[in-house]
Amino acid sequence: MKKIVSAAALAAAAASLATAEVTVTNNIRVRPNLYSITNYTEKGTTDAYSYSKLWDLDGFAGSKDTLGIKGSTDYAGVVTELTINGSDNTVAVDNYYGWLNWGAFKLTGGKFDLRYTNRGNYTATEQGILDEEFSKTMGLSSKNGMTTLKVDTDGDGKTDTALSSLPYVNWLVDFGNVAGPNGEKNHALLGEYTLDDIGGGQLLLRAGLAENSAPSSGKTSAEAYDEYNVKDSKVVTTGEDGFTQSAGYVFEAAWAKDDLAKFDFVFKNPLNKAYGFGLYVTPLMIPNTKNVVVGFTYGTMKDVIDSAFAVDFRAQYNITPEAVFALGAKYESLSVKDADAENAMQVAGEFSYKVNDLLTAALDFGYFNTDLDDNDDNKDDGSQYINVSGRAKFSAGKNAAVTTALRYVHTLNPADGGAKGTFDIPVVLRIKM
Repeated sequence: MKKIVSAAALAAAAASLATAEVTVTNNIRVRPNLYSITNYTEKGTTDAYSYSKLWDLDGFAGSKDTLGIKGSTDYAGVVTELTINGSDNTVAVDNYYGWLNWGAFKLTGGKFDLRYTNRGNYTATEQGILDEEFSKTMGLSSKNGMTTLKVDTDGDGKTDTALSSLPYVNWLVDFGNVAGPNGEKNHALLGEYTLDDIGGGQLLLRAGLAENSAPSSGKTSAEAYDEYNVKDSKVVTTGEDGFTQSAGYVFEAAWAKDDLAKFDFVFKNPLNKAYGFGLYVTPLMIPNTKNVVVGFTYGTMKDVIDSAFAVDFRAQYNITPEAVFALGAKYESLSVKDADAENAMQVAGEFSYKVNDLLTAALDFGYFNTDLDDNDDNKDDGSQYINVSGRAKFSAGKNAAVTTALRYVHTLNPADGGAKGTFDIPVVLRIKM
């Protein structure tokens, strides 16, 4: 009898595997810098100087990308995606998750990204300014230097600790990603239910648990939602009775109607006494446009963040089928306890033209100001710069191309001894299968 049951189980497993659709994807990017030169300002007794490099094969962004395996049926699926770094011979888990479907209900768990509002691919070439330097994430931007603010962590009345070493701001970065605060991959468990024909459109309700990501310089680490000693409410240490809650709460409601708009509302409570919400609108009725997004994100945390908000806008407009203009803008403000409020702004655009199936040309421009209010003691701190890039993409076929650029970054207020301007010739060789 046991043999019959075992044989039946093996047969059922084999049938399940036979019906599953399995796909393997491999995305390779090799990104050398053919030439670069940086001019530095003088400092004290050190004269101004320049430093250049030639044929730096790892100089632009190195050689790395993803290898993914996906298996799915009508009722379940799994995804494993690895980032393979050819420059330092490391392999990291990028996504690792699975999901189950019961009709209109879906349960997803693991380490993954989950965004209803698409960040969008806004450049016609590989890694243009709108995709590389510009922050496409909803909410505060880790690229705008907001986490360099300092707060009083020891109660002596002095601002002594950078927010980049604390988890207090990072949960407001990439806010539209309900599964991963700060874009990092910690565990999440989310359930969602889809209702059709609600007001002529489709309504999505999503809620669950997500571990918050602490700042970790590219590594992933979870910050507890709350923890305390049962006796005196201090943080738990070894050998004490205590309590720890690992994950916080997320909720999302989104509604979409074809040829009208998409509305996306996100609420997060990833840390104790930390609350934030985001509202993102994607108009679908504007002719000749693509990836239009207008967003507002707000957050606060008792005794740490008085208020923080970000306003996002980006869009693509097809002037002709060959000529496309893309624009992105972000304004953000952060006011924390015992520190001056900080404001930052990004504005970037690209005009591209598809000459033929072989060649696409583009001109990118960006202005970045990570200290818009300029209320710091040091005015010359390198916080304002412009980025101009002429680009050409040569396609061998679908998802196979090489892009090269002539790029110049000019700092408007360089620091003493800091970079004043950089010219380089980056190259991106990309093959995706």
